[in-house]
Amino acid sequence: MSGVRFDFSGERVLVTGAAGLIGRALVHRFADAGAEVLAVDVDAEGLKVFDGLPRVAAMPGDLAREDVADAVFERLRRDGGGLDVLVNNAAMTELRTPFIDIGADVWDAVIAANLRSAYLLSVRAVRYWRDHGRGGVIVSMSSPGGSRAHEDQSAYDVSKAGVEALSRAIAVELGGLGIRANCVAPASVVGDVRPAADLPAGRTTAAEEVADATLFLASPAAAQLNGHVLRVDGGLHARLRTDPSQGRRRGG
Repeated sequence: MSGVRFDFSGERVLVTGAAGLIGRALVHRFADAGAEVLAVDVDAEGLKVFDGLPRVAAMPGDLAREDVADAVFERLRRDGGGLDVLVNNAAMTELRTPFIDIGADVWDAVIAANLRSAYLLSVRAVRYWRDHGRGGVIVSMSSPGGSRAHEDQSAYDVSKAGVEALSRAIAVELGGLGIRANCVAPASVVGDVRPAADLPAGRTTAAEEVADATLFLASPAAAQLNGHVLRVDGGLHARLRTDPSQGRRRGG
């Protein structure tokens, strides 16, 4: 899919979870828009997909660890580019466990990967912008699970609700410094777009569409959006039931 045209020339963008489907689209879209991108992921092998890509540097690491978060910002400082946009995309998404069966170790791992990592990078980003007397932008990936419940994904949903609350807190506390924090909440993102009866749009979502929404929120075109959740879900959140036939059978 062709991307919406944005210009991030001269800006430095940090993308986490960069080796995944959405992460790769984010890195490519920002780099194509002229940004210098630091792509970070715990999957060092997956980051090799960016080898040789202009304006993209890669760095492996577990972003739920404070020493890794410090190392990322030291890398940004050492490279001399600073930071303009932080995209919190890192997440553990594969786990499917009924709430009644989930152990504390698994719960903690999901919260660390999805929410703690976003906190560790966001707090360092806002301190950097405050100390340099300038604004900046944070865009974090949420999910329909941030406000509705998936089956067997309680820890994931709680982490995404936390990401949305974190963004609102940053918007309220630091908006006066020119710092913006918003979320994108995508649904049914797949590599090859295909029909989807459970989405009002009738099809799944392309990773590039999520990236384009992120570029919009990071751009001056969204200057007055702060603490907002942009749903790139084909109308899923607007629908009362995911199976529209249920309403016809049961009378509404």
